[in-house]
Amino acid sequence: MAGSNMMRARSSSDTRLHDRTNTALHSLRTRGKPMHQRGVSLATVMDFCGRHFGPNAREINHDALSFSTQMYDIFISHTWRTGRISKYFALLYYRSLFPAVCAGLAAGIIAFALQVHGIIPPFGIIVGSESAEIPEPLPGCLGCLVMGGSTTCAILVMWARLLDLAESTRSTKVTKVSYFFDRLCINQRDAELKQAGIDSIGAYLRTSDSMLVLWAPEYFTRLWCCFELAVFLEKSTNAKLKSLLQNSYAEMEQASEDVRLDLQPTSSPTEIKHEETVPARIAAATSAHRTRHETHDRKLTIIPVQVGVCCVTLLVLGFLVLISARVMEFVDHNLVAPFTGLAYLGGCVAGCRSCRRYSQDRLELNKQIARFTVSSAHCHAPQDREFIKAVIAHLYSETLNEIDGIAAFEQVLRSRVLQNVDKILGSRLDVPWRLIMVVMFSQ
Repeated sequence: MAGSNMMRARSSSDTRLHDRTNTALHSLRTRGKPMHQRGVSLATVMDFCGRHFGPNAREINHDALSFSTQMYDIFISHTWRTGRISKYFALLYYRSLFPAVCAGLAAGIIAFALQVHGIIPPFGIIVGSESAEIPEPLPGCLGCLVMGGSTTCAILVMWARLLDLAESTRSTKVTKVSYFFDRLCINQRDAELKQAGIDSIGAYLRTSDSMLVLWAPEYFTRLWCCFELAVFLEKSTNAKLKSLLQNSYAEMEQASEDVRLDLQPTSSPTEIKHEETVPARIAAATSAHRTRHETHDRKLTIIPVQVGVCCVTLLVLGFLVLISARVMEFVDHNLVAPFTGLAYLGGCVAGCRSCRRYSQDRLELNKQIARFTVSSAHCHAPQDREFIKAVIAHLYSETLNEIDGIAAFEQVLRSRVLQNVDKILGSRLDVPWRLIMVVMFSQ
């Protein structure tokens, strides 16, 4: 009797998995309904220092924060094992850092010009500027520092909100930039709609133009995160192949004459005469030849959250240290040199630790990609693991063989994701250009 109940329960579980997988595969082949496909703005994602990234965020009004959309401009992929503030700083680094630094530099130049023309008075003096030619100390530029730094910090935090405001004031014909963020785009109140949204993540990825990965060392250990990469990579691969096959046969023949000669020794007479096999093989070979020096997918962006934390923290703390040093000139000139020395020492120690941490994370990222297997990735629910494996097998295997499909996906991830990482981030000894920009701006 117990054995019969176990067999019945197992059969019921297999049936639910089969139905769930079929529903997900059907949603991959067809566009999601607009009423069920919701997007959010970047300002909403970053609201209140990224409060929606918190694991214990309070219940939200799904319909009030999201809006109906036909497609997503950016799909945000992340793991809940990473801290909320780290992901918030990574988004600031990705979207707000460059305009904030430019705005702060412009504000500092304007303040300096106003001081030169006497419109605003000088604040403070430059200690040790006296010489034989200039017997009096020069006036300081504390106003320039305050205005430039304050503008930078304000734009850094408010840039996403300003973009959202600018989009709302445009003509209604302009499509609003939409982001996919799981907690806000999937209904969290209704259990049935929540499960339907989770199962439709693949369909949402199919309607996403690009993908932003907020990488932390825990990312490639989560099976759901790898599933999102699987669907996105499979989508972009098929899109490239389809665009190649849409070219005329004559154009491909001219562009790949050398490739055709290389294919002849390895092709049978039947394949050479086949009207569909030859163009497809030529297209694939020509694609490999054209992308030999540009193999990364520009639609996929991977940002180590540690880089964002390092850059934003360096910018804010550097500004506070400079302001504090100038304020001390009014209190006691003798305190300025020791304070500045201690600040530089602390900054060097913190910078070295951050660079060491980033180098370790960068090396860990390459190791995780090179050693990745679906079996080693963790998943909270066993039924989710079987569901993800079934969908990956369908996407990457024409024979619907689970072993072949998963092996094909693992190979694509190891090659294409690693190429993206090396192309976008460079080696682990490379310094991100945004970090260099922050240091130059502080100076």
